[in-house]
Amino acid sequence: MKVKISYVLMTVVVLLSIVPILGEDTAEASDRYPDVSNSFWASDEIDYLAEQGVATGDESGNFRPNDTLTRAQASVMMINALGEPGLNRGTPTFDDVDPDYWSYGSIERAAKMGVFQGDKGEFRPGNSIKKAQIAAVVARSFFGQESETNNDSVDFDDIPDDFWAKGYIATLVDNDIIEDGGTFDPNSSATRAEFSAYVARAMDADLEEPKDEEEPDEEVASDILYEGVVDASTPLNVRTGPGVENGVIQTLNDGETVDVYSLEGNWLKVDEGYVHQNYVKKVDEVDSDQDENSDKPADPIADAKVTASGLHVRSGPNASHETVGRLSKGDKVQIYEETNGDWVLIKYNGEWAYTHSGYMIEKPVGEDALSGKTIVIDPGHGDHDPGAQGNGLVEKNLVLSVALRVETLLEEKNVDVVMTRDDDTFVSLSGRVNIAERADADSFVSIHANAATAAAEGAETFYDSDYKVKQSLELAQSIQDRLVSETGMNYRRVADEGFYVIRNTTMPSTLIELGFVTNWGDANRMKQSGYENKAAQAVVNGIEDYYEW
Repeated sequence: MKVKISYVLMTVVVLLSIVPILGEDTAEASDRYPDVSNSFWASDEIDYLAEQGVATGDESGNFRPNDTLTRAQASVMMINALGEPGLNRGTPTFDDVDPDYWSYGSIERAAKMGVFQGDKGEFRPGNSIKKAQIAAVVARSFFGQESETNNDSVDFDDIPDDFWAKGYIATLVDNDIIEDGGTFDPNSSATRAEFSAYVARAMDADLEEPKDEEEPDEEVASDILYEGVVDASTPLNVRTGPGVENGVIQTLNDGETVDVYSLEGNWLKVDEGYVHQNYVKKVDEVDSDQDENSDKPADPIADAKVTASGLHVRSGPNASHETVGRLSKGDKVQIYEETNGDWVLIKYNGEWAYTHSGYMIEKPVGEDALSGKTIVIDPGHGDHDPGAQGNGLVEKNLVLSVALRVETLLEEKNVDVVMTRDDDTFVSLSGRVNIAERADADSFVSIHANAATAAAEGAETFYDSDYKVKQSLELAQSIQDRLVSETGMNYRRVADEGFYVIRNTTMPSTLIELGFVTNWGDANRMKQSGYENKAAQAVVNGIEDYYEW
């Protein structure tokens, strides 16, 4: 789905700072930062981001975990976390951020990716950002635009169902980046520690639990409400108070019985401390669940591929159930049943489990990946525009020959192929874009050959980050890999460039450069008998790699 980021969301990224509270903590400082103790709740996350090159300390060597983050600082941290390079545009996007501003490249890249937007032409780089905004930025960046419409409920007292960032917050709960319950304080300024925790946990599933430590509450209620039994596939945290901000004092195992003395919000008071009510059942309710897994479907109803950077697998069909594993981007599973809302039943390590379908793409079982797709093939140049020339090669002729072979191969796979030209005619850049848009194409591939100095060599592919950036990058990468392995060209690069035809098409799009006609080695490869067939097959294989799962 397409999401427009409001000014509030723009602040969101700045919000990428995080909130650590040192208070009177006198524990031993960490080896990396003197102002972050080893017992500090986000010390692991802060260290992780330092190791990954996402965030560093100030000139004095301190991290300043309780400081709020500016929009400029947040743009740098997020672009680092996403592994994207800075973008040094000649003409600034925002009136208040000049090219010599210290974080200009990161701000421009974040704006181009849609992570940030300005307000009335200004970026306001020194402004701070809110916790709700940080949730939106992290969810959208790591779990996709669809996280905005996550309909899972959350138990935060201050997050109503119609709150603008509720879907993003629910996504972070689903993925164990934040723990549900209590208050979220969406409009409070986020700190460097808070941002570090969110981003690090999104990057690494092993970083999940806060480490606050407080003295346990000594009061124990005298009357027992009921006897409960722990229903959790992994050890259940017992905390010092009714909320995830309280420290863990011990754990309970599945099947252990507990006496429940009171209910405080979503938390149960037991002998040992406080546990979340979702993981404790009344003893008389347990028997009714014993046969829960005895009637599972025998055959899958769909194939699916994970699109998020990480996706939790749970023991039941909502985020309150324990995590039993984690899927990574590109992992493939089979869906056996649609259950509660967006949750689906899958097999994980041979056992029944559940995951959220909002972070996967699906297709019917056994369906051919390319069948029924509409793909536009765009041979560059034509007629009076010959394109690149060198070593006896003319770009317009070479790329048309390859493109026509691509058309034939794709049609054999039941693809509806739309050619922007199939002979030596000229089509304007806008005309090529219009052809693709009118066709409502699933993808767009523009085929070219390169020219530069005689030393420049190799195949390269390009994408643009204005539309479908992740999909376009994946398509470009898939074709690049095949061109290199199947035609013998050197690997030059896969890069974000704003070429007109890929900047203005709204479907996943790539522009490929087969090689350099001005390089003796590349030109000799392209003049060899059978090269056009090899190149065409490589392009088709790359397209199929992109769609196949």
